[in-house]
Amino acid sequence: MGAAMDNARLKRHLAVWAGLLLGMALVVLAGAGEGEAATQLKGSFRGNAYGTYANAQAGPVAATLGRSAFIPCPCNGTGGKTLSNSVDSLDAGEVLRAGALRSTVFTRKTSTSAQVRNTSTVSGLNLLDGLITADAVKAVANTTADARRIRSSAAGSSFVDLRVDGRRVADVSPNTRIDLPGLGYVILKNVVPGGNGRSLGKVTVEMITVVVTRQNEFGLPVGARIVVAHAYSGFSRNQPEVIVGGQAYAATANAAVGDSLQNRIGKAAFVVIGCEGTGGKVRTNNVQALSVGDVLSIGTGRTTAFGGRRDSGTVARTTATVQDLRLLGGLIRADAVKAVAQDTFRNGRRTSSTQGTEFARLRVAGLPVPVDVRPNTRLDLPGIGYVVVNEQKIPAANSDARTQVNGLRVVVTRNNPLGLPVGAQIVVAHADSRVARF
Repeated sequence: MGAAMDNARLKRHLAVWAGLLLGMALVVLAGAGEGEAATQLKGSFRGNAYGTYANAQAGPVAATLGRSAFIPCPCNGTGGKTLSNSVDSLDAGEVLRAGALRSTVFTRKTSTSAQVRNTSTVSGLNLLDGLITADAVKAVANTTADARRIRSSAAGSSFVDLRVDGRRVADVSPNTRIDLPGLGYVILKNVVPGGNGRSLGKVTVEMITVVVTRQNEFGLPVGARIVVAHAYSGFSRNQPEVIVGGQAYAATANAAVGDSLQNRIGKAAFVVIGCEGTGGKVRTNNVQALSVGDVLSIGTGRTTAFGGRRDSGTVARTTATVQDLRLLGGLIRADAVKAVAQDTFRNGRRTSSTQGTEFARLRVAGLPVPVDVRPNTRLDLPGIGYVVVNEQKIPAANSDARTQVNGLRVVVTRNNPLGLPVGAQIVVAHADSRVARF
C-alpha cells in the first residue's frame, strides 16, 4: 500500500510540474509573438491602383472611366496577401474599349524591411477608335524600405504590342511623349517619384496619359485627360495612431444590369479618402448631365471627401449629392438626394454619424416621401421590385467596419418594361467613412 501511495504522489507531482512547464512555454511563445510584432520596421504603407480614369473636363465618359477596378493599399498593409479588384470589360464607345482590367496591392513587413507592390493591368485596349491599341498594358509601382533607405521604381511595368497611330512602339523610355494629330498628345510610361528616400519614398506610374489640346472628332473637350493603367506605392516612417478611409459616388450599378449599363453609369463622380487622409483639404468631384436612357438621368452629381485632424478629433467624412434625379422612367424623381457619412475618433473612442443625409421633393411611384424619411425605408416599385430609401449601415463603436449610406438603392425582382434583369441593383448617392487604430 505504501508503494502505491508513493506512486500516486509522484504522479501528482509530475502533473503539477508538467502544467507549470506548459504554462511557461505558452508565456514564452506569446512573448515572442508580441516581441516580433513590436520589432517590425516602423512605418506605414501608401498606394492604390486602378485601370482607367478621366478628369471632369472629359465630359460624360468621365463616369464610365472613373477609376475602374480601383483598389486602395491599406496603411497597415495586407499582411503578405495580394488583394485585388477586377472588371470583366469596359466600353466608353469610340473613346475607350478594353477587355479585362485587374488591379492588385501587396505588402510585406519584417523587423528589418518593408515592401509594397501595386499593379494595374488592362488587356485588349482600344483607345480613341484605334489611334492607340495594345494587347496588354501593365503599371507596376514598387517601394522597398530598410532601416536606412526607401527606394521606389516602376520595374515590371510593360506594354504588349503597343501601337500609336498605326506604328508599333517598343522599348518605351519613361515619360515618352508622342503627338496625336488632330487631338493633342500622349505620354507613355509616366513615372513620377517622390519623397526624400529617408523618411518617405513613393512613386506613381501611369502607362498611358492622353491630353486633349485641340477640338477633335471624338467630342472630347480641350483640357480632357484620360489615364490607362495607374499604380502608386509608397512607404513612410510615420506610423499614425489612427487611420481614415472612405468613398463617395453619385451613382453606380452592379454587374447584373449588364456591361453596357454598368459601364455607362460607372462610379459617377468617384472620390476617395486614402488612409493617410486628404492633407487638410476637402477633395471634390463632379459629373454633369449623366443620362442612361430611361434607366437613370442626373442633372448634376457632386461628391466630397475629407480625412484628417479637426477640433473634434480625427475625422473621415464623405458626401454625395445628386440633383434633378429621374430614375426608372420617372418612377422615382427628386430635386435632390444627399448622403453623408462621418466617423470621428477622439479620446480613444469612435463615433459615427449620418447627419446631413436628406431628400428634396422625393417621389416614389407618384407618392411624396417625407424629408425626414426613416433610415432603411423600403418602398415597393410596381412591376419592377423595390427601393430602399435612406439606407444606412452604422457599425458598433469598437468595429473597424465602414459607416455606409445609400440615398437610394433599387433592387429589381421582376421582369419589367425597362429590360432590367432580375437581380440588378442601382445605387444613387453613396457615401461611406471609416476611422480605426493603426
